[in-house]
Amino acid sequence: MSFLQDFRFALRSLYARSGTAAFAVLILATGMAAAIAISCVIDAVLLRALPYPRADELVQLREVASDGHSMALAQANYDDLVATLDSFSSSAFHNSFPGTIRSGDNTIRANIDTSGGDFFGTLGVSPQLGRAFGKDEREKVVVIGDAFWRGLLAARSDVIGSRIEIEGETFTVIGVMPRGFVFPAGVGVWRPYLDPPYTSRSAHNWDAVARLRAPSDLGQTRLAANTLAARLKLRFGDDVDAVAFDVTPLGNAIAGPARNALLLLAAGTAFLLLIAIINATNLLLALNGSRTRELAVRAALGASGARLARQILLESLLIAFSATALALGAAALAIRFAVQAAGDALPRADEIHLGGGIVATSLLAAIAIAVIAAASVLLNARRRDPVGELRESSRGLSAGRSHLRTRSVLLVGQTALTTVLLVGAALLARSFLALLAVDPGFNADGAVSVQVSQPWTRDAAVAAATVRRYEEIMSDFARLPGVDAVGGASALPLAVSSADGAFWDGSVTDIQHAPKPIGYAEFRVASSAYFKAAGIPLLHGRVFDDRDRADGTHVALISAAAARASWGDRDPIGQRIQMGNMDGDLRTLTIVGVVGDVHERRLDRAPLGSVYVDVAQRPAGAADFNIVVRASVPTNALVDELREVLKRAATGIPYTVRPLAAVRADALAARRLSLILLGAFAAIAFVLAVGGLYGLMAFTVGQREHEFAVRQALGSTRRRIAQLVLGNGLAIGCSGIVIGLALALAGARAAGSVLYGVPAGDPVTLGGVSLLLLGTLLLACLLPARRACAVAPREALS
Repeated sequence: MSFLQDFRFALRSLYARSGTAAFAVLILATGMAAAIAISCVIDAVLLRALPYPRADELVQLREVASDGHSMALAQANYDDLVATLDSFSSSAFHNSFPGTIRSGDNTIRANIDTSGGDFFGTLGVSPQLGRAFGKDEREKVVVIGDAFWRGLLAARSDVIGSRIEIEGETFTVIGVMPRGFVFPAGVGVWRPYLDPPYTSRSAHNWDAVARLRAPSDLGQTRLAANTLAARLKLRFGDDVDAVAFDVTPLGNAIAGPARNALLLLAAGTAFLLLIAIINATNLLLALNGSRTRELAVRAALGASGARLARQILLESLLIAFSATALALGAAALAIRFAVQAAGDALPRADEIHLGGGIVATSLLAAIAIAVIAAASVLLNARRRDPVGELRESSRGLSAGRSHLRTRSVLLVGQTALTTVLLVGAALLARSFLALLAVDPGFNADGAVSVQVSQPWTRDAAVAAATVRRYEEIMSDFARLPGVDAVGGASALPLAVSSADGAFWDGSVTDIQHAPKPIGYAEFRVASSAYFKAAGIPLLHGRVFDDRDRADGTHVALISAAAARASWGDRDPIGQRIQMGNMDGDLRTLTIVGVVGDVHERRLDRAPLGSVYVDVAQRPAGAADFNIVVRASVPTNALVDELREVLKRAATGIPYTVRPLAAVRADALAARRLSLILLGAFAAIAFVLAVGGLYGLMAFTVGQREHEFAVRQALGSTRRRIAQLVLGNGLAIGCSGIVIGLALALAGARAAGSVLYGVPAGDPVTLGGVSLLLLGTLLLACLLPARRACAVAPREALS
C-alpha cells in the first residue's frame, strides 16, 4: 500500500515540476536512442555470429603481398593450400561479377557467383527447394536466391528444372536457397566453375572460404599456411606474388571494412550517453535541490531514509523508463535511416533490427541509470543535516557548497566528453573536406553515365556486334541538342568492382609461365571519345582514331602513373606490352598515348595506373559498357532525354542512368555516413554541455541571491559579482576542455586509421574546438551573471 502511495506521489511530484522532468526525459532519450541504434548495428555487424551452422569454424582465405596488403587467391595457390593443410574439413573458391540474366522476355542485371569446391557444403546451408551443386558438378546448372525466385521468376512452383540464360548461356535451375541467404553480399545466383584449372600463380581471381575441423585450430592453421607460402615462394620465385596466406574468421572478414568506423561511432555514442546521463543526473540534483525544505520537513516529521530513498528512486525510474520508451521509437527510425544511407558500405545490413535482446538490455540500462541518478541525489542529500536545512531555508541562505560542488564535477566531466566528441567530428569533417579536394582525375560536372550490359561471350563476331550496337546508341546520344562529347569505357573511375592485372614486355606470349611483369594496372576497354567525355586529359601522343582497325596493330593508352612505374623518365610511346591475361587476347599492344591519372578505386589511395585498349579492337571486354555523355544542358533534362533514346534504341538491354557525380558521391558514402552520425552526436553533446552549464549557473545564481545581496551591502561592486559568476563558469569550462583534449590526444592513434589528410592530433582542430567551446560556454554564463548583478540588496535581505 505504501508503495502505491509513493508511486502516486512520485507522479504528482514530477507533474508539479513537469518542465524540468520533461527536459530530463528528452535529454536522456536522446543519448539512449543513439546508443540503442548503434548497439543494434554493432551487434549485427561485429558481434553476432554468422547465420550458418557452427559459424565459428568458417574462415576466409587470401594471399598477402610483400608490402602487406591482402589480395585474392590464384587458383593454383588455393589448390596447394587446401591440399596441404589437413585442418580444413571442406573449402571452396568463388568469384562474383555482375551479369545479364534472361528468363523469357524479362532481362535483368544481377550479381552472379561462380564457385569451385564444396561451396554450399562448406557454409552448411541447404536449399529450400531442389538441391545444391557440389564440388563434382559438371553440368550447366544454377542455384537461385529466394528474392530472385520471387522476383524474376514470380515464385513459380515448377521452377526446379526450368531454364534461364546467364551471359548468353542456358542453365538449368536445380535449387532455390532459403530466404535471407545472401553470400557473398548482393549475390542472388550461384553457378559451378566448369573451366579447366588455371595454372598461373599470379592471377588473383578468387575469394575462398573454408571450414576448420575445430575453431581452436586457427593459430596452427595460420602457421602452417605461412610455412607453405614460404615454400611456394622458394620454389616458384617471381611467379608467386604471395609471401603469406591470410586466414581470417569469416565474420571478421565480412565486418572488416566497416570495423574502424563502427568502433569510432560506438565510442562517440558511449560519450553521448554518458553526457545525457550526467545531464539528467544534474537535472535531478537541481530538481531535488529545490526541494530541500520539503525533504527536510518530511525527515523531521519521521519519514525514514528508506522511504525518502524509495521516493527519489521511483521518480528517477519514471524518468528513465519514459526516456527509454521514446528512445526505442527514435532508435527504430534511426536504424532505418542508417541502413538506407549506408547502402553497400554497411555489411550485413539486412540483419540489423531492434530485437528483443536489445529492448531488454535497454530496460536494464534504464534501471541502472535511474539507480545511478538516485544514488547521486541521495549521497548528496546524506551530507546535509535536516535541522540545518530548515534553519537555512527559513533564513533564505544559499545552497550548500557540497551540492554545487557535485553538480560542478558532473559538468566538468560532461564538458570533457563533449570536447572529445567535437574534436572527433571536426577531424572527420576536415578529413572529408580533404577528400573532396582530391582531384579524382575526371570531371563529373555536366556529365551523365549510362551503363549498358550484354552477355559476355568468347565469340569474336558476337562481341563485335555488341560493340556496334553500343556505338549506335552513342551516335543517337551525340545527336541530342547540347551534347558535346559521348564516349564509353568498360569501367568508370572509383568503380567498386574493377579489373586490375599484370602486363609484360610485348615479347612475352606464354603468360602462364611468363617472367616477372614490368607493371600492374587497371585494364579498361574504351572508345576514342571517352577521354573527352570523362574529362581525362591527354598528356602526350594521341587517342584512338580511324587508323586503329580491328585487323591492324593493336594499340593502347597508358596513364601517367603506370608509365612512370614501368619506364621511369623514358618515353613510353612506341613501347609494346602484353596484357592478354585480362581478356584472353594475346596480341601485343603498342602504346600510342599517355593520359592523366584517375583514382580507380579509392580517393584516399594513390592511383594504381591504367591501360586503355580500343573497344573496336578488343570488343570482348566491353560486355559491360559505361557510356559518358557530356553536355551543356542541365543534368536533369539530359537524363530525361537519354532515357527517351534508350527506350527506342536499347530494347532488351539492361541499363542504368545516373549523373557522373554520383560515382564520386558513392565513393564517399561510408565516410559521409560516419561524419553525419558523429557530427550529430557532437552537436547534441554541444547543446547539452552549453545548456547544462547555463542551467548550473542560473541555478547557482538563484540559490545565492542572498549571498550576492550581502556582498553588495558590504560594498562589493556589480562588476566584481559578475566576475565571480563568470569565473566559476569558466573554471568549469576550462577544466572540462583541458581534460577532454587530453582524452582526445590519448585516443588519437585509434582515430588515425579513418582520417585522411589531417593528423589525429592536429593543433588547428584542437585549438579551434577549444575556442568554440570556451566562447560558447562564456556566452552561456553571461545571462546568469547579469541576473546576479541585478539583485537588489534591500529586496533580497528583507
